[in-house]
Amino acid sequence: MSEQLVIRLGSRAEHSISWLVWASHEQEVIASGELAGAGQLTELAARLGNRPVVALVPASDVVLKQVNLPAKPNRQLLQALPYMLEEEQAEDIEQLFLALGAVEQFDGQYSQQVAVCQRERLEQWLSWLQQAGFSVSRMLPDALLLPEQQLPACIQLHEQWLLKQSSWQVSAVDAAWWHDYLQLAALPMLTSYSPWPEEVPQSHQLAEPELPLALLAKELPRHDFNLLQGEYKPKRQVNRHLQLWRSSALLGAACLVLYMLQLGLNNWQLARQSAALQQQSQALYQQAFPNERLVNLKLQLQQKLAAVGGGQQQGFLALLHSLQQQLAKVPDISLENLRFDAKRVELRFQAKGDGFQSFERLKSALEQAGFSVEQGALSNDGDKVQGSVAIRGKV
Repeated sequence: MSEQLVIRLGSRAEHSISWLVWASHEQEVIASGELAGAGQLTELAARLGNRPVVALVPASDVVLKQVNLPAKPNRQLLQALPYMLEEEQAEDIEQLFLALGAVEQFDGQYSQQVAVCQRERLEQWLSWLQQAGFSVSRMLPDALLLPEQQLPACIQLHEQWLLKQSSWQVSAVDAAWWHDYLQLAALPMLTSYSPWPEEVPQSHQLAEPELPLALLAKELPRHDFNLLQGEYKPKRQVNRHLQLWRSSALLGAACLVLYMLQLGLNNWQLARQSAALQQQSQALYQQAFPNERLVNLKLQLQQKLAAVGGGQQQGFLALLHSLQQQLAKVPDISLENLRFDAKRVELRFQAKGDGFQSFERLKSALEQAGFSVEQGALSNDGDKVQGSVAIRGKV
């Protein structure tokens, strides 16, 4: 997304807040406005909070310093920076936060850019934005984003003049003190991006006037500085659309794995059933032809069928196959012996079952399959029931 939301905060919650939606690719303003204070940030988040957020803070609340270093900067030297600045600060150094900028070298002398801000103030800005629902990626002092083509440069924002004298020297001056400040600063020719107040006698040239936040937003790609460092460094944000697609992909993969497992389980069960039926078919064949060696069941059955002259539907193979299917529905019946009458196309067998109802279920199943069934006498044999059954081809 090329659009980003630029929010310029105030020093206090009741100070007005400027905002602007900036399209970086097109270099144009999509929308802009003003808020009466930090309390209205929630409404802004509800409308525009799905864009990357850059927060600008008053340069009057951030002090930019150039600190000379005794040697090339390393971790130990940078850790000592707070103590190097301690005597220059009116406040306890523990109450201040130091953000590091670029390292410069001139004639063998190294210097470190440092931005100093009250921790309480920084946490207050973050609290306003986070409670409203914004996720902030960058935070910079506003005057730092003034163009560097013609310095010193200035622009008026609300009741302040933002001033940039060099790449790391900025100020924010209340409009009521602008005249006095310029007299004391004795600055050379100023480049102003706002209409110049006639009552202020300062040598200046007017640049093409622009909306203040638009001018600052244009300069964002030219600066990589960010106040949010160390403990305040933004956590990596996951693209919500990517996260939704990733969740969907994971769910789809899980469903596919479950489907493959279910398919594998079904195939395993079918293979077991097929093996059981194969064994049952072989047992039936061996009962019908006990003196014959079984090598290829299908081929031997076809030979037997051809020998008796039966058709595929009325012959021995059809009867045996159907009996096999119906016996599977009545698992408590086991065959004792099996005989086939080719002339009558009749299959007769002796069986044992758990009870009379078992034979009734088998008879009913065979009749529903379209076969003619004759059931012989049934008798008890211990805890089992035995009897004979004859089936003929479908009518």
